[in-house]
Amino acid sequence: MHKNAKRVVSTIRTIPIELASDIMARVASNSLTDIANVKLSNKVLNEIAEDPYVYQNVSLQKFPVVPWNPLSEEENAFLNKCSEFRNPELLYRRGVVDYFSRNQLDSAFKWLKNAASLGHIGALYVICIILLFSDDQFKQRGINILSAMKKSREFRRKLKYCRRNLIKILRMIWVKNSLIINHRPICCAQKDQHARKEGWPSTKSEEEDNMTCDACICDTELAFIFCVLPCAQY
Repeated sequence: MHKNAKRVVSTIRTIPIELASDIMARVASNSLTDIANVKLSNKVLNEIAEDPYVYQNVSLQKFPVVPWNPLSEEENAFLNKCSEFRNPELLYRRGVVDYFSRNQLDSAFKWLKNAASLGHIGALYVICIILLFSDDQFKQRGINILSAMKKSREFRRKLKYCRRNLIKILRMIWVKNSLIINHRPICCAQKDQHARKEGWPSTKSEEEDNMTCDACICDTELAFIFCVLPCAQY
């Protein structure tokens, strides 16, 4: 091995593995060509690039949620690795598509629960939305979880991002779940009385700090989602 190459390898080995893996994840997020070139450059970098952490934490922002054109062999191989090592964003996307587009509740829950267990807040948010469409027992669970998150200062801002991200995906895919399109559950049986007391909520604003009723909070959240669904006349 050339002296300069040995020096590079020696330097790389001094970098903490967590930091090196994080760098590789960022490289892969920007360009599959770049990460491929890095892996070919030397054995040490190839080992770091193949660390499961890289595939778990790589951003999929440049990959379409539903590809309208066939993916390349390289792209398919990369996404298969992300699936193998349980990339939370990939699991989340599969759950959203399975539920809203394919009406496959069981598989959607499987993907979303796995993503949520890995810390994906958006997956937990979508699980709550799904629960709101369920029977009374599961609906109440959704109300309890979602309203608690929205009342938490820690989660409130994150949930706004989760909502925007879900709406963005819904605008990209063909929503075919008839339950979502044709049925709007009502969480609060007294929402008219609460609206007269606290004011009618508006989807033009994302601020809901004046709401005290847990069920009303969830009704307003559903209104945001229904605004982007096809054939929804609400």
